[in-house]
Amino acid sequence: MDSSHPYFVHQSDHPGLMLVPIKLNGTNYPSWSKSMLHALTAKNKVGFVNGSVQPPSETEQPAEYALWNQCNSMILSWLAHSVEPDLAKAVVHAKTVHQVWQDFKDQFSQKNAPTIYQIQKSIASLSQGTMTVSDYYKKLKDLWDDLETYQTPLTCNEMKAHNTQKEEDRMMQFLMGLNDTYNGVRGNILMMSPLPNVRQAYSLVVQDETQRQITSGPTENFSIAAAIHSRSNNMSNNSMNKHCEHCDRNGHTIEECRTLKFHCKYCDRRGHTEDRCKFKNGTWVPNDTGIQGSKHNQSKQQRQGSKGHNSRGSFSTAHAADTAPAHEAQSYGFNATTQPASQSNPLHGLSAEQLQQLAHVVSMMSSTHSSGFGYGEDDWLG
Repeated sequence: MDSSHPYFVHQSDHPGLMLVPIKLNGTNYPSWSKSMLHALTAKNKVGFVNGSVQPPSETEQPAEYALWNQCNSMILSWLAHSVEPDLAKAVVHAKTVHQVWQDFKDQFSQKNAPTIYQIQKSIASLSQGTMTVSDYYKKLKDLWDDLETYQTPLTCNEMKAHNTQKEEDRMMQFLMGLNDTYNGVRGNILMMSPLPNVRQAYSLVVQDETQRQITSGPTENFSIAAAIHSRSNNMSNNSMNKHCEHCDRNGHTIEECRTLKFHCKYCDRRGHTEDRCKFKNGTWVPNDTGIQGSKHNQSKQQRQGSKGHNSRGSFSTAHAADTAPAHEAQSYGFNATTQPASQSNPLHGLSAEQLQQLAHVVSMMSSTHSSGFGYGEDDWLG
């Protein structure tokens, strides 16, 4: 028999075959019926459902009737496996596929106003929120498809105009639910003439989202330098507003002065404790005048007061400006000439010029501290 004939049964067809992944439960009839029609059309058996393939006479055409009856029984078995058990009983006792299909249609295809209301309400209240554009569009499209299953298809001459208006309404609903971060691309879409359909609008928004992700990395990284610069300015202002009357230095008050609060028993010096003593830890590096010269300079600076402080401050500032950029840059995981040690470093993506600017900001922070010691810093010069 020709494979295009409605009575043709493929060797893979059997009574236990499930044509669709969902079973009819009564509330899902619109989507279930469409899925079944697609499957039966693919097998060239939709004529048994809509009644276009009528049964031949059992007495006058017994051979042809046998072929029809074989296909009819096969489709009835498919239907029985595609509905819930409480509905399968009606299929078992039916004589023709057309009869079963018509019964299901009369029973479940009535317009369900509460369901339509709930779908319309979900569409009206849906917004992107924390969802991605892709997830938001998919959820909105699912609601549109559900709503369309409950609507009667139009057959009039104004079908094209109706579909055009429907596409415009859906495009507007999609744009209204987007977050405010997409105001730019939303405005560009609304300025187009003619307006794009919802699928084209979705594509434009996704392109804008991709471009936003590409360009946001360097901008976010460079904001770190701005934050550090702002912090250094705040620290500079705070330190300049503080002055210690005991040691005549800026950067802290007399209540925070370490020379009054701490004394090291190991080296018999003030300003730090024994656990942070550089002599004991072996981290102290002598200057050109040696230890004794350092102690002498310390006593001399204490006698000279603010004059000694200003001289020392100038030296520390100049020294920090020369040495801090490279040292501080390395402490942040980068330098001005090489790439960061790890791609996960938050400064990854900055140019060499931006890295130098950031190192300069760090040097400003170091020079701010050189004007006086704050709370928690070691005082090693007297």
